[in-house]
Amino acid sequence: MKTDANSLEIRFSKKSESKILASLSKKFADENCCNNIIADSAEFFSGKKVAVALFNGQIVGYCYGDIAEEVKKRSYAEVGDRYFDLDEIYVLPDFRNMKIGERLFKFVEDYAQKQGCKTIRLNAVSKSYNQLLKFYIDKLEMNFISAYLIKKLN
Repeated sequence: MKTDANSLEIRFSKKSESKILASLSKKFADENCCNNIIADSAEFFSGKKVAVALFNGQIVGYCYGDIAEEVKKRSYAEVGDRYFDLDEIYVLPDFRNMKIGERLFKFVEDYAQKQGCKTIRLNAVSKSYNQLLKFYIDKLEMNFISAYLIKKLN
């Protein structure tokens, strides 16, 4: 399937779409592509500012996060710097590799800049870390700062 500029719309979701977003979140959790992902509820989404991608009027992806302020001086931020903490980005499997994730990210990036944010941050999770790094570093031009690794012990 191929998308074109006229078929794809990126905007913030409406409260009436929270059940659809919960359904997509369940599909994301059911894919088992990430450890410990649990589906978010319609109630959760009704209180969030969520960017959605619509293809011919159907929601095929979403992206959400929160704006926060830095409370500790870091090598990449000063105390009080505003940042967008990206929680989740998801695109239905049939609509991947069409730059929809990139468009969603760019939409929230533009929003974050308008809100006075200096950075976008995320803690990315995936069982396929090579794809994850390629997407966030190569395509979205994010910087790799650290890796948080876990080993379960018996």
